[in-house]
Amino acid sequence: MFLDNLSAFLTHPVTGTVLLMVGIIGIALELLFFSSGLLALAGVAGFGLYFLGFYLAGFASFGDLAVLGLGLVLLILELVVPSFGILSVLGAICLFGGVLMASSDPKEAAYMLIIALLVALVVVIAAIRTFKHRGVWNRFILKEQLTTSKGFTSSPDRSNLVGLTGEAITPLRPAGTALIQGERVDVVTHGGFISVNKAIIVVEVEGVRVVVKAVDDQPNH
Repeated sequence: MFLDNLSAFLTHPVTGTVLLMVGIIGIALELLFFSSGLLALAGVAGFGLYFLGFYLAGFASFGDLAVLGLGLVLLILELVVPSFGILSVLGAICLFGGVLMASSDPKEAAYMLIIALLVALVVVIAAIRTFKHRGVWNRFILKEQLTTSKGFTSSPDRSNLVGLTGEAITPLRPAGTALIQGERVDVVTHGGFISVNKAIIVVEVEGVRVVVKAVDDQPNH
């Protein structure tokens, strides 16, 4: 008697529509917001109870359950292995196919599914607007502009080094390292060799390329 009453309750059009809403909204929000599986669990419970009602009523078979389960597996895989929506689409097709196959009246199930989809669409849009900062799309969007005013530069500005003197702390053949005002700087000469501990002066900066020459190579005035 209890199982009969449970089956009648779960297969009622209103109950079935609500369960489909819970299933669709839970899965959709999980895919969009990654809630550590809580929303996905609610979605699976909604579809599971929907199937259970028609199974107890003798309309749903294990084949229907397999189609429904395949859809859920594909949607769960989308959470683990993003496929740019391919697994989501295939999972949704299997899921909705299983819903129609399990029902005693596919036409009535289709109406229930359409109503559930429309309500779910409204809920999902509202959720996106409310929690847009937490959506999965934020993984693929640069949140902050990398501007100089905010302290971001594509490469360090070394133009202030021009005219400063220092000391080669490695042989420059022609590249090496110099100590300029207490800072180790990667430098290069115009091709000449400068020995270690030799005094140098920065004569040119091109981006990150700091060009130096020996101080005694400066022209006399």
